[in-house]
Amino acid sequence: MARNLSGKVVASGADVTALADKAWFDAHPERDFMLRDPAPLEFREPLGDAGEGFSWRVLIVRLGDGSRLRLPISLAWDLHNDHAKEQHLAVIFEQVAPEQARVLRAAALAGAPRV
Repeated sequence: MARNLSGKVVASGADVTALADKAWFDAHPERDFMLRDPAPLEFREPLGDAGEGFSWRVLIVRLGDGSRLRLPISLAWDLHNDHAKEQHLAVIFEQVAPEQARVLRAAALAGAPRV
């Protein structure tokens, strides 16, 4: 079970977390999805209570133009960020991402070059 808030597209180099995300994707060129814990004050709104047995995470999706989409999601606490497989994160993205995020991802898959 996953819950989400609205996400945002972040241009490369926009902040410390964006730089860290970029470095991770640069080190893992075969990946388009990453899961990590949220940074303090990363999102304008407080994320609130994730729910019993859940914790807030950030699903990062690499788009074709080098930008990335950050989606705060609530996931079961026993799912470890480093163990999240690409195909599972893709399914979670399709289930919880807002329509605009799915459109951006589809455009990236349609052939926009990776930067």
